[in-house]
Amino acid sequence: MTHATRLSRRKCIAVLAAAPLVGACAAGPGASTRRPSATSNAQVALLLPLSGTRAPLGQQMAKAVWLVEDLGGTSGRTRVLDAGETPQTAADAARDAVAQGANIVVGPLFRDQTPAVIEAAGPVPVLSLSNDTSLAASSAWVFGVTPAQSVDTVLAFAKDTGARRLAVLETGGLVGQRAVGAINANARRSGVTPLPMIPAATQPAQMADALRQAGGGAMPDIIYIPGAGAQTLRLAESAVQSGVTTIGSVQWSGLGQSDLDRLDKACFTGPDPVRFNRLSAFFRAQLDEEMGVIAALAVDAVGMAHAAGGAANLSRSDTFEGLLGDTRFDRDRTCQRRLAILRIDGGDVLPVT
Repeated sequence: MTHATRLSRRKCIAVLAAAPLVGACAAGPGASTRRPSATSNAQVALLLPLSGTRAPLGQQMAKAVWLVEDLGGTSGRTRVLDAGETPQTAADAARDAVAQGANIVVGPLFRDQTPAVIEAAGPVPVLSLSNDTSLAASSAWVFGVTPAQSVDTVLAFAKDTGARRLAVLETGGLVGQRAVGAINANARRSGVTPLPMIPAATQPAQMADALRQAGGGAMPDIIYIPGAGAQTLRLAESAVQSGVTTIGSVQWSGLGQSDLDRLDKACFTGPDPVRFNRLSAFFRAQLDEEMGVIAALAVDAVGMAHAAGGAANLSRSDTFEGLLGDTRFDRDRTCQRRLAILRIDGGDVLPVT
């Protein structure tokens, strides 16, 4: 498949999935997102990596969007184009989308492609699926799940449950840095005191002592873990065993069953358990594969674009009820998203909030 071509939904799914896609169905579970107005005039183009090394992810995202459309979850069809892997291929796809009548572009997925897409799209608004909020300064509407959204969810949970002392595991990288920045900026307004970070070099056997040291001799109420690397998960397991409420980031949504089993009684931020699970189960039944959080992100972005009906409505105060939680754009073109707190219980994942 070459870039800048609209995919045949039936042909693509027949090739990529063992099970056939359902036809339009009024009795299915639907997307569980807010249904757009029948008067919506949005012409939505979705730019995904349908070729190259990330093609399997892009193809899964396209299939999730098409499944929702066939279930009647949006008021119109979405034009899906291949953004490839480079800024140039993404810009070519954006130009083709606009030439074919798109008045809202959803995508690309990657941060480094977004500026090229913004330039190529001209006056047409771009809902980037990146989580880099700095892109808003370049006029992108930033729709990705950000570290701050996970942190805000954890802080709201702490406030609701009376937790007051929060430790954070040092995980490094940009995601970890942004999570720490969000905690330092927002913790006190939630009545939460940030404690010294738990060093990444801590050994699992030392985790309980490290938590006590961070808490000045007493255990913290919560330890937040903004990452899902192998060493990080080993430390998370030790934190659970120490008895401290352990909450991971949305990255934990992609953990396999073996990790869920060993992290029993831990929590993490994640998608709306009812809406996401309903569509995920239908996706699995129809296509014989799992639907990930990134595919749900594409479904939500397309749903919001259709519901808005045009650029003027993107920053309206209404909240979009998405698979990844209730979402709305602020006037600065970043979005607020209330994720769920999910708890691992006997290998299952159950909602807490």
